[in-house]
Amino acid sequence: MKLKSALIIISMAALCVNYGHAQDASDFAGTALQLSQTSPGGTARILGLGEAQTALGGDISAASSNPAGLGFFNKSVFSFTPSFNYLNASSRYQGTEISEGRLNFNFANLGAVIKNDNGSGKFKGGAFGISINRVADFQNQIRYEGYSSNAVENGEIVFDPSRPADFVEYAALSSYVDNNGNIGFDNDFAELAYETFLISPFQDGNGDYFVDRDFYATDDDGNLILDGNNNPVPAYSEANFPVYQSETIDSRGAAYQTSIAYGGNYDDRLYFGGNIGILTMTKRVEREYIERPTNADLNSIVLEDNYEQNGTGISATFGLIGRPINTLLVGLSYSTPSYYVIEQIRDITLTANYAGNVQESYGYDYEPFDYVVTTPSRLKLGATYFFGKLGFITGDIETINYAGANLSNPSAGESFSDENSRISDYKSSINYRLGAEFRYEIFRFRGGVSMLADPIDDNVDQRQLKFNFGGGIRTEDFFADLTILTSQGKESVVSPYPGQQAVVNNQNSGFAFTLGFFF
Repeated sequence: MKLKSALIIISMAALCVNYGHAQDASDFAGTALQLSQTSPGGTARILGLGEAQTALGGDISAASSNPAGLGFFNKSVFSFTPSFNYLNASSRYQGTEISEGRLNFNFANLGAVIKNDNGSGKFKGGAFGISINRVADFQNQIRYEGYSSNAVENGEIVFDPSRPADFVEYAALSSYVDNNGNIGFDNDFAELAYETFLISPFQDGNGDYFVDRDFYATDDDGNLILDGNNNPVPAYSEANFPVYQSETIDSRGAAYQTSIAYGGNYDDRLYFGGNIGILTMTKRVEREYIERPTNADLNSIVLEDNYEQNGTGISATFGLIGRPINTLLVGLSYSTPSYYVIEQIRDITLTANYAGNVQESYGYDYEPFDYVVTTPSRLKLGATYFFGKLGFITGDIETINYAGANLSNPSAGESFSDENSRISDYKSSINYRLGAEFRYEIFRFRGGVSMLADPIDDNVDQRQLKFNFGGGIRTEDFFADLTILTSQGKESVVSPYPGQQAVVNNQNSGFAFTLGFFF
């Protein structure tokens, strides 16, 4: 393995491009988008309301979403929320459809509120809160498979540079030979192919150099096919040369926000608050891409591409909740841009398995790569209407301009100009959340829906629709809530190399349970 500079990973000529899940180590614009699409999350109660919480107090979730909600507390409380999620990713590639799933356990929320005083006069006091919220989930497992295709004319495969038939051809098209017969490469994957003898420089009868694939066709018994001059026939010259392709993408990790917040109460009419959010994120993606040509002395290639991102950051949120009439609450919260400092490490290895148990392997360990991600600010408006003691209905509108994200300070002084140009094409979006709660004695019943907009104007539908419902009990000493979680939609695209694409539809189901104690 040789040590490579992180400069090369900024190249957009990388093997795999992913829109929507940033599974590719070189898709920094996708990482910025993913960190911008955080969810307010919270306790099972808030999740059961479709995550609508801007104009709702009395829940630990307010510490991160709208700290003004802490002003509603008249007791101290501690609560924790474990959750289980089943992630399902259905892929379509070259006419083949398959699904992969994973069960994931984590904590959606953990925190405490301390009622510090009862105030005096019209100031009714306030409360401090500290909470840890999971705001983004990177857990996923994607698998796709199928046979590569390209045009065939007069019994010969016609190669289109915009759509290579297989990875080896992509590597050949990403290489060049100078007048002295020296080979050069446009990206690391082409160099890996050369080092594992998948491509080589050739010279034709006119003395001109070109890059060609360096493996040969075989018959059904595995013997090389020879031409009239007893030379091996290149495998790609055979009209029937299907290439089986598959990839597994295993992603793990999450982003969390630790909020240190305060909320106050003025005359039970105006509630105010603010927080400082300490952000942490970790993500590890392992990709294994496999190709198996038929009727060739190359049995298979295996590309392993692994990377890990670890980051810390900071943000702040300020909020107000007003009570113009006894049955109505109106809320407003503003979250500043978030600033993440991220370190990325990566390694890639390509292994070529030839006939006769011959194996060639080559790879890189990249130097750690540091950079800064700034996510856009967000503004939320909400309202809650109470039907006496029977319950309430609440809703939020959230606005966020995804084009406000930014990448900066890359290692070694490299430029993110191309990536930031992509980000500038993202849209300003509005997300909607709506929930309701019905009360009967100590029992609570809830339901909610959230509709999250597509931030990119392309042919990939990233809209997401969530339906949650649940219930619980609440006494003077404790409360317990359970919420069933479902989401659907949100497509993403993964590519084995430019020119071929697999479409992935992501769905999520699970449940969250909150247990809390007053003290």
